[in-house]
Amino acid sequence: MATYGIFAGVKVTTRGGGIAGVQVGAEEKLVIFGEGDTANATASVNEPTQIGARGEADTKFGEDSELATAMKDALANGANINFLYGVMLETSAVTAEAFGGTSSGTLANAPIVEDVSTITVSDTTDGTSSSDADFALEFTYESPPTQPSLEGSETDSVVINPLSGEWAADSSSDYEFDYEYQEWGNGFDAADTVLEEGETGIYAALSDAESVASNLSGKVTTLRGQYQMVMGVSGAQPNINSSESPPDAQYDPATYSDAIDDDSYFLVAPARTQDSEKTIVAGVAGLMAGHAIDNPIYNDVLSGFLDLEQKLLKSEADDFRDEQVIPIRQQGSIRVKDNRSTSSSTDWERDFWRRRIVDRVILLAKQVGDSTIGRINDERTRNIAETQLFSEIAELVNDRLLKPNDGEETNWFVDVYEDSTNSDQVNIDVGITPYGIAKRIDESITINT
Repeated sequence: MATYGIFAGVKVTTRGGGIAGVQVGAEEKLVIFGEGDTANATASVNEPTQIGARGEADTKFGEDSELATAMKDALANGANINFLYGVMLETSAVTAEAFGGTSSGTLANAPIVEDVSTITVSDTTDGTSSSDADFALEFTYESPPTQPSLEGSETDSVVINPLSGEWAADSSSDYEFDYEYQEWGNGFDAADTVLEEGETGIYAALSDAESVASNLSGKVTTLRGQYQMVMGVSGAQPNINSSESPPDAQYDPATYSDAIDDDSYFLVAPARTQDSEKTIVAGVAGLMAGHAIDNPIYNDVLSGFLDLEQKLLKSEADDFRDEQVIPIRQQGSIRVKDNRSTSSSTDWERDFWRRRIVDRVILLAKQVGDSTIGRINDERTRNIAETQLFSEIAELVNDRLLKPNDGEETNWFVDVYEDSTNSDQVNIDVGITPYGIAKRIDESITINT
């Protein structure tokens, strides 16, 4: 059960199980959060910024920066430029974060900037650091990292998981870390007013760190409680290293797991293109925000990306589905091979298609509730409200988004009535049944002899 809004005002409640004016899902607002080139950008950090043309992405966020590239990826996949915003994150620096007498630990601010050149690790016991030629520093994507045994004649070896902040050294000592990280929470807060009450939209984080997904999921929950009907998307966190040295970020789908459980949040994997040069998250978000409500975003092609860092087998895609992660598969073209949310609830199928339709009904019910507040609570007022909401939902039935009533089965209803214990309260009960979509094909072939 999910509840949106609190009294006094309008409260709309949705329940899974059997069935006992608002524009949603055309082209939605899209806000992309990521790293820009602040030294060469005209936009300010933590400021939702629109662009008037593709070329302005480089001007406002820095040429070929992560955020500028992502804005263009979103447009290439259907986002409407009039509803597209970028938020350039603030980068903070940490100096001499200390760990004493240990060979492992976790940095206080993760994820960190994924660039080895921005990191210095010092062994303060023997006076060496990663700026020395014989001190080896490398990224790893295992969690927790295994003890490093990097090749060469290094005096020290340290590996860092940039997504989780976990690190491991080849021996116990006193270590200090200098590094940079992005202020994701401040960026998310900065966009609080982009969506107005009663609007829908997509927030896309250009990250595959689980901590960022958890942070954004919390923000989504908060905004939705205020009828700012946001859905979030980011990359699932890689959990293994590729065979190269230094390694790229990859996945073992059979052992993957995460703690994100939210029917308005979506994780995709693999999220990186070859050699970890680029994330496909903005492309997926462009599909979600730019396509009409009758497009379920299932098996859609992603445009503008070269090879994925990792190509999934069918069994690996199924493993991701079992963990509520949307698999991205490359078989010639790159396709979004599911639309499930991260929710583990089973009372109704909580995918992007149904979440979008349910959000529309929530906002329709809210609109009717808002128009009813302040009127005399008599049968005439309640009948007007019921007729209005009935008409709006009937349009969704006509659009083939909701199943019609067929005489034998009640697939949708609207009931408006006075509360039995409070004469100042009107109760509005709504039941709906979204159509399913074709996700599986079971074929039978008969061969005659």
